[in-house]
Amino acid sequence: MGEPHPAMHLHTVRPDDWRSYRDVRLEMLQEEPDAFWFTYADEAIYDEADWRQRIEGAWLVQARDAEGVLGTAGLGSHWEPERATTATLFGMYVAPRARGRGVGEALVRAVLDEARHMGKSEVLLEVTSSNAAAEALYARCGFQRTGTVHEHPRRPDLNEIEMVHRL
Repeated sequence: MGEPHPAMHLHTVRPDDWRSYRDVRLEMLQEEPDAFWFTYADEAIYDEADWRQRIEGAWLVQARDAEGVLGTAGLGSHWEPERATTATLFGMYVAPRARGRGVGEALVRAVLDEARHMGKSEVLLEVTSSNAAAEALYARCGFQRTGTVHEHPRRPDLNEIEMVHRL
């Protein structure tokens, strides 16, 4: 783990932040297309109302510094009664300029803290089998493989590995 990023702060994303959320979301889909279920082409067509609706539908956090957004992560809840205490970490991304500086760990900690605040007992995520750095980050933050593996939505040569953090 690198030195903490200087002057980084965490920001809970609100609907009025739709432009910064759109910009980092489209960046992540271009930079790391295999890490996400949706593609740049899927989301580049969204308008302001679409972005605002996405923000309202989840808890999102951004790591920022004076130059802009360094990374982002989201926390989603499950609505099925049997999964009411489970949340999902999704949309995790750290910009290339901020990698190795503790930004990822700060984002994961923020998501886990929010899940605890919401009364969740576990947080699930899926990490692409080709992304060893992300899997190592999640393991450092207390996530463990569950043994469940899903097919990647677009790449038959890759899998989505499920990991869990029990709170």
